[in-house]
Amino acid sequence: MTAQNLLALAGELPGDPACEDLSKLDAVLARPCARYLGREVCGTDWLKAAAMLETAVRLRPLEKHNDLFAWVIARVFLDMNGHWLDAPPEAALDLVSDSRHGRVTVPQIAARLRKWAAG
Repeated sequence: MTAQNLLALAGELPGDPACEDLSKLDAVLARPCARYLGREVCGTDWLKAAAMLETAVRLRPLEKHNDLFAWVIARVFLDMNGHWLDAPPEAALDLVSDSRHGRVTVPQIAARLRKWAAG
């Protein structure tokens, strides 16, 4: 996934919201690539998607619709990696809200995402 991919996803959101800070998109993409002592910090697709969701929802790179944007990023990333989610809409909203308010950690977000894996 690239910054251009994220901008294209943002362009599909209602009202085509502008990106207010491109460096925040870089942060969304960089976090799941982090390494420490030669190991991936986010070693699974679930953790990577969770890190991107949390980063997007907390940094709020778009002028509006950042919650939806964060959810779409996670879903598209997982879909690109062969994981389809079948998440109840209210539960997905709760997850994004919990992430925005710091009520869940990245591993907890990843666990919820994985629970919704279809098939």
